[in-house]
Amino acid sequence: MLSAGQALRDRYQLQQKLGQNAGRQTWLATDTQASPPTDVVVKLLAFNPQMQWDDLKLFQREAQVLKNLNHPRIPKYLDYFSVDGVGASLEASSADNNSDQSNVTGLPWFGLVQDYIPGDSLKQLLEQGKPFSENQVRQFAEDLLKILINLHELSPPVLHRDIKPSNLILGKKNQIYLVDFGAVQDKAKAEGATFTVVGTSGYAPPEQLWGKAVPASDLYALGATLIHLLTGIPPAELPQQRMRIKFQDKVQINPNFAHWINQLIQPAPEKRLSTARQALSSLQSGFIDHPSKFSVQESISRLSDTDSGYGCGCLALLGLIGLGGLISLFLSNAAHQAKQSETKQYVGEMNRAQQAYVLEKNAFIENAFIERTQAIALNLTDAGEYTQALTVTRSIPHDSIRSNTIQAIAPYLTTVTEYEQGIQVAKTITDYEQKAKALDAMVRRLVAIGEHKRAVQITETIQLYYGGKDKAMAAIERYKPSP
Repeated sequence: MLSAGQALRDRYQLQQKLGQNAGRQTWLATDTQASPPTDVVVKLLAFNPQMQWDDLKLFQREAQVLKNLNHPRIPKYLDYFSVDGVGASLEASSADNNSDQSNVTGLPWFGLVQDYIPGDSLKQLLEQGKPFSENQVRQFAEDLLKILINLHELSPPVLHRDIKPSNLILGKKNQIYLVDFGAVQDKAKAEGATFTVVGTSGYAPPEQLWGKAVPASDLYALGATLIHLLTGIPPAELPQQRMRIKFQDKVQINPNFAHWINQLIQPAPEKRLSTARQALSSLQSGFIDHPSKFSVQESISRLSDTDSGYGCGCLALLGLIGLGGLISLFLSNAAHQAKQSETKQYVGEMNRAQQAYVLEKNAFIENAFIERTQAIALNLTDAGEYTQALTVTRSIPHDSIRSNTIQAIAPYLTTVTEYEQGIQVAKTITDYEQKAKALDAMVRRLVAIGEHKRAVQITETIQLYYGGKDKAMAAIERYKPSP
């Protein structure tokens, strides 16, 4: 039995058990032979007749892969050994998978030693009730994608296959680290082999459960992890529709960011963003803006700064010609010509069906403008310019996007003028369900600020959305703040 204070190989003195499950233990230890003595992590696998042979193969594969990795956000491989001095080496672990299992009979423990990363796992922080802001989660996504780019572009590619909050460590300098490569797959060695099903329910994509992991499988797990961080709810506990996790009603975030996450969690891998590099480019592109980075003036003028052909002096145009005229201007032939090179790049990242639609319908410019207009509204909200934000929202021609934008703005409204304007903008939506969702967001705000009578008036106009008048009144009671 292993215990604190025990020294393995007269070198690694065990300090504290960090985790344990199914014949595995993870310890914080001190490398007494290092100068000066250094904290390390020792992962141990107990070898016994009851263990699955694949467990040992996965453990050895983890050691092999880690030995060849060199990334500042992945704990560095330091050592691999067997307790009691019985031979076990990385060279032996690469032997034929069909070799006689008796070769390792009598080995009580295998050990893998790595750098120790001080910090807490994101799972621990979630369990402590720590909320994560949208900006934090977005930064985690960017950092993890940069790690995945490094792994996936190795030759052969390395797939982690078990990205989840418990395998992400938030370091002392708020840097994210990817740990636990126990499910790692060396793609070259996997070809033609019998697959071991690995991963964690809720985070692993469908194809991985069938033993056919691809780089996009790690992107799915990343998306599911981001959803957990944003909602505080494990993805396995969230509802699904057509095998896709439904989460947007559980959290208020930039609709563009939500759309990007939805691109990661598509059940079919061919419909997902296919590579980590493509996902990072999409996240950082102008189609997903960072609201906190821009002032009101910058939010509007950024259209002209970043897109030649969109015109200049957008702030003045808002007042002189109105948003309807601005839309017409942005959809002019001049704007269309100026966007050709960007269109080609954007279309190049789509699948064939999407390419055919865009090229046939010539929809790129319109869609780009709608997304940028929505970003302006959200940036104005972030800056506290709620009336202007609602004015911009009114110009969005798509009911679902206009509804989502109103829902994002509603929690920030504070005055009678603002919430009445929000109600009027919501009423311009023609699709009943989208209109009801937007008005329901306004009802929640009215209840929160004590405008109970006005909230009742609005719910009566959309009572079918709640399932009748009685259920509408019950919804209002639920929306009341807790005493």
